[in-house]
Amino acid sequence: MEGKKNLHFGVLLSTIDNICQCRIWEGIVEYAKMNDINLTAYIGTYQTTGDDFDPHYETCFETIKNSNSLDGIILFAGFIAEDIGLENFQKYVERIPKNVPIVSVSYVMPGVSSVLADNTDGIFRAVEHLIKCHGKKNIAFVKGPDGHSEAEERMAGYKKALEENGLTFDEKYVLPGHFSQESGQEAVEELIDKRGLPFDAIVASDDETAIGVLNELNDRHIMVPTTVAVTGFDDDRASATFIPSISTARQEFFNIGLQSATMLHKQVGGIFSEEAEKVKYVESFFVPRQSCGCLEKEMSTPEWISGDTQDATNSFYPFVLRKFRVLFRHDVPAQQIHQWATAIVENIKGKPFIKEKFLHLFNEILVNYNNYSKDFSVWHEALDILTMGIEVYKEEIVDTYSILATLNFATTLVHDIRVKERKIKEFETDDLRLVLRRVAGALVLIFDIDSLAEELYRSLPELSIDMALIGLYHSPIKSSDTDGVDRTIDTLIGFDGERKFNIKHNSWNPIVLSDYSTIDRFDFESKRRSLFFIPLFFKDEELGVLLLPYDSSIPSDAYETLRVNISTAVKGAELLSKIQTLSITDELTGLLNRRGFFQFVYSRMQHLYRRTEIISIVMFMDMDGLKFINDTYGHKEGDIAISAFAKILKDTLREEDIIGRMGGDEFVVFSSVKSRENAYQVVERIRAKLDEYNAKKLHVYNVSGSIGSVVLDSATKECFEAAMLSADSVLYEEKMEKKKKGLSRQ
Repeated sequence: MEGKKNLHFGVLLSTIDNICQCRIWEGIVEYAKMNDINLTAYIGTYQTTGDDFDPHYETCFETIKNSNSLDGIILFAGFIAEDIGLENFQKYVERIPKNVPIVSVSYVMPGVSSVLADNTDGIFRAVEHLIKCHGKKNIAFVKGPDGHSEAEERMAGYKKALEENGLTFDEKYVLPGHFSQESGQEAVEELIDKRGLPFDAIVASDDETAIGVLNELNDRHIMVPTTVAVTGFDDDRASATFIPSISTARQEFFNIGLQSATMLHKQVGGIFSEEAEKVKYVESFFVPRQSCGCLEKEMSTPEWISGDTQDATNSFYPFVLRKFRVLFRHDVPAQQIHQWATAIVENIKGKPFIKEKFLHLFNEILVNYNNYSKDFSVWHEALDILTMGIEVYKEEIVDTYSILATLNFATTLVHDIRVKERKIKEFETDDLRLVLRRVAGALVLIFDIDSLAEELYRSLPELSIDMALIGLYHSPIKSSDTDGVDRTIDTLIGFDGERKFNIKHNSWNPIVLSDYSTIDRFDFESKRRSLFFIPLFFKDEELGVLLLPYDSSIPSDAYETLRVNISTAVKGAELLSKIQTLSITDELTGLLNRRGFFQFVYSRMQHLYRRTEIISIVMFMDMDGLKFINDTYGHKEGDIAISAFAKILKDTLREEDIIGRMGGDEFVVFSSVKSRENAYQVVERIRAKLDEYNAKKLHVYNVSGSIGSVVLDSATKECFEAAMLSADSVLYEEKMEKKKKGLSRQ
């Protein structure tokens, strides 16, 4: 429907540097692309100078609370609760408006739809594998944190596997843990040194704990897997490259992201019924590797292939076609999959089978596949499908041995392409990191906001970042200030394509970055967007927020690098501004000093030069009787009188009037009016305010002054300097007149 607004989902996570959360986010992004949904991801932690990640969920939840544009929220609840504790997390969640649909990831929230990995089944499969494939009987288990829902589910999977495979559950074999390498090392120490129990396998609740177990066993010269088998859970980045490679239960994080976005979309679309599934479990599966005693290749066939060896049609071709459709469904059109399957099967079943012809065909298909996807890892699974099909339907195949040998050779073609693919990615990543280093180096050398805006516009496109918005608070917020802080943006800089933003001190139209409609000229609806909402911190100060577009080709840690350097540049600009302010400001009164006054006046006159309808005036003022006050009541009282005079001027004059203290008891004002009559009225208004102040009898003396006022003939530097002299002369005449009448004390 024309004019229909795209849906906008918020995603609150703790960090994109965590591989699990990053993969879930990628699944959400994929669903959003397919359904034309806008995304904003709120990053809940920031990296400190000590490389720790400190939480700042206050900003994220407050932003979500104040948003008028979000149609639903996906909370990475399990990860956030682990960061800040369940009680704090629940308090934050209460801030989300009740009418905003929520989907929880990795944690079951009461009354909220949730998507979780099947933790129970994942551990069940790991333990059952150890029992059935390796004959293990004394299997220890290292738990996760007490009260953690995923940890409890994994514990349940351990108990269930023992009981269903005829082994007795013994509490003594259960060891405390907290999802860390330290807890794995401590578990081995406890098991051997304190409990003295015989064991032939250790199942860890996560891969970090499994690494700790392996390190401690290695330090004690206990052979893995010969003496003790070890498994983990998560299949994180280190598990496949660790030596020995870690057998683990893999969570389908990408699928968790897809399912969470699907569930939220159903709720927002009104097709989610009360009877529908409130908790969605995404299947985990076991990946056997060296640490349990398996060779990776011998156990590498995915369960969705090996679990269905006989097709209902009892024929090789339908088997291959159906499996190929499942394998390539996300990237390749159905017609193309059909053509590939047909050509490969016809070639395999050809009489006679010709190795060179098959390899030529297979190589052509790989080249063609490059037009659809760069992920060639799926072709290892495709070759496994063909191998499985040939073994099951071998009566249809003429030369099984020759074909299987050729498939092994085809594996080397895939391997060579993947090696090239990795090299290309390494080169691209290296090039990107060089650019990032150059950009980061340029940012930290910037010490003013205007230059920062220009540098973002110039350099970020080199990183394939076509948009960046920085919203700064009126003043930095200390981390200790948690109650009633004002996060309204009054300065906005950045760019969106060719459109630049540089709005400063925008107090008349506050910007709230949680609601993009408040950002003047920011066209949020022109294209589908996936944005990162990243609060800017410098040590214990929150400076503002940063909006950047998500791009899967940019390494996740690059966003944190940009955050750190942009925060540093913003803080540097703030400090320089303070120094500059001090250099042009009178310390006692807060007014401009001589240097600051002339600097601002010359700048103002440049704007007034062509506006002939505006009349500019200069008012020179001298306090009456300041020497008498100093001599009679002391210089401290004299400073009070000077400050009182300055405040009267600030309260009387407009915000755009320029007020300066020239030193001692001398003040000067530059003002713009519409007529000479208005100029006279300004002077009279100052005199009236002085009389009004003295009527209050706040001091034993009066705070008064003599005023000389002159109208500028034109807005030029020469005319201004001449007017200053003229105003001083008028002032002197008024001063002399007061002395004659005895109205002024020296």
